[in-house]
Formats: sequence, structure tokens, C-alpha cells
Amino acid sequence: MNEVYISGALTGVADGARARVFYELLAEIVTDCGLRPYLPHHATDPIAAPDLDPRSVYEIDRARVTRSALVIAYAGAPSFGVGIEVELAREHGIPVILVAEREQTVSRILLGSPAVVDVVRFTELSGLRLALGDAIAAATKARADLAPDTVVQRFLGSLGAARRLPEAEVTALLRVAEIDGEPAGAIRRAVADGRLFGAGLRDLVGRHALRGAELAAFVLHDVLERSLADIARTLGSEPRAVRRRLQQARSKLQLAPDADLAVIGQWLVTELIAPPTRALQLRLFNSAQGPAADAAVGGSDKAPAADAAVGGSENSSKESYEQGAAQTEDGRQAGLAVEEGEPRA
Repeated sequence: MNEVYISGALTGVADGARARVFYELLAEIVTDCGLRPYLPHHATDPIAAPDLDPRSVYEIDRARVTRSALVIAYAGAPSFGVGIEVELAREHGIPVILVAEREQTVSRILLGSPAVVDVVRFTELSGLRLALGDAIAAATKARADLAPDTVVQRFLGSLGAARRLPEAEVTALLRVAEIDGEPAGAIRRAVADGRLFGAGLRDLVGRHALRGAELAAFVLHDVLERSLADIARTLGSEPRAVRRRLQQARSKLQLAPDADLAVIGQWLVTELIAPPTRALQLRLFNSAQGPAADAAVGGSDKAPAADAAVGGSENSSKESYEQGAAQTEDGRQAGLAVEEGEPRA
């Protein structure tokens, strides 16, 4: 993970707008260092997301802290949240860089945290850019020097927390996402069965702000690999409408509207730490086994998976379905996973 969590006070801040601009500056410095910043006020801000209940805010922010490579905490204003996030970082072996104005007094207990690897004091923003950039480079280099076994063990340990999600939080997230009925039931089962990690649902609702039919279409199609026709029945809609919602969701996630399902599966694994989808497993299997495996599952990588997934031609969808029917059960299900379910008009 190369994500950097930007921690700073959001609640009860005298000049909230100015504070958010400052956090955006910290994020810009992180980006200049070649890393990806995460700004909580884009997802759990008390002003931008007032309907998000406190438990969901805690779970979302906790998940982002514990999966980050580095935490940059602004300590120039007292904040319970910043203190909690620094302690979460300490529990998970994540380094913390404190940032504060030179004249500001910082709590000694915060300065004494074993997680804190550097304290950047500044008077001018130009000086902050240089000093923080150097501190980030030093902290990330030290982390890169960790023994591989240590990194692997930490990653494996994080998977359990990423997968589990209390039922109450699932309910809260679905309420925020404005999903109920059968679509909500399908997403609940996906989390319970481990096909959608809890941390992934938090990200889709919190970080990426997917709502309603967009969230349902993305999870049911790209995570659970159900056909557009089946999803349309679940949502009480039309396949074309579902396709539009799916394209809108992918656009918000910065994915191509017509992306191959194996590409989507790779994104799920890397961005949401989710289990690999059937389509991704099939792609990896094909890559490892070569042409013989391609023939066994009904074609090479050039088969019309992307076309069938969203907006493919009528002929390619029919051919994919017919080939899938003649394959083994696993191969048949993988074929159906990229099937629209009915030809386009």
C-alpha cells in the first residue's frame, strides 16, 4: 500500500474551511512524493456527510488508517480524533509524522507515541513543503527496508479486520447508501460470505460515495458477477438502465465503462483488498496455462469478455453463452459471469 492518511481536526474547528484547505496542501505534498493521499473530509466530514452515524465514521476512518503506509497528523489544534488515529497507527506498526506550527504547543503524550518517527515544525508553507517532503522520503524508505516476512505477516493480519464487519455497521452503511429490500439482502450476504470484504463496502459507500442503484449495480455485477438481466429483475428495472448505472459507478471509481471483468477483478483485489472474482481467476489461470487452458475454457484473452460485460454485441454475448453451456461447471459459471443475460435491442 502506498496510501498516506492525512489526519487532522474536523469537528469543532474555528475555521473549518481554512483547515480543509491546509489538509489539501498536505495531500498535495504527499502526491508530489509519488504517494497517494487519503483525506477523511472527502468521506466522513461532519459537514459533507452529516448523516453518517458515529460508529460508521469510526469504522471507516479506522480501516483507512490501518491499511495506510504512513499517517501525517496535524497536531497544531487539539483533537480527540487525531489522538485516536495516531494510536491506531501505533497498534498496527504504521509510522506517523506530526506537523505543527513552530509556535504551537503539542501534547507530550502525542509526541511520546512510539509511532511518531518525525515532527515537522514550520512557519512558512514553502518551508513546510521541503521539510515534510524530506520526512516522508525518510519514513517510506525506512518502511521499505522492513524484512519481507514482516510485511507479509502484517498484511495477512490486516485481512481479518478488512473482511469482518458488524451487522450493525452493514445496516448503517446500507442506510447511508439508500439501499434496502432484495439488493440490500444480496450485499449483506456478500459481506457475510466474504465475497465482498467489509472494508470494501466501507470504501464504496464512504470514500467513493456510491449510492442507490449505482452501488447495487456495481456490487451485483462486478463483485458477484450476476447478469444484467438478473440485476434488472432484482432492482425492478430494465437491463439498459442497469447498464447505465453500472457505467456511472465505474466512472466514479475511475474505471473504464467497458472494462474487462478480469480488469475489474484486479481493481477489486488491489483497491478493496477483496477476494479475486471468478473472471480474474479465469484470467490468471489462462495466463499461467497458455493456449491449452484458453481452449479448455472457451477462447483466448481476446474473447469478448469486456463486450459482454457492458454493452457488447448481440452475437458475442450469444456465442459466449453457447460456449459456456458446453464447458465444465466452473467454466460455465465463469462464462455466465460475463454474460449480459439477454441480447441488446
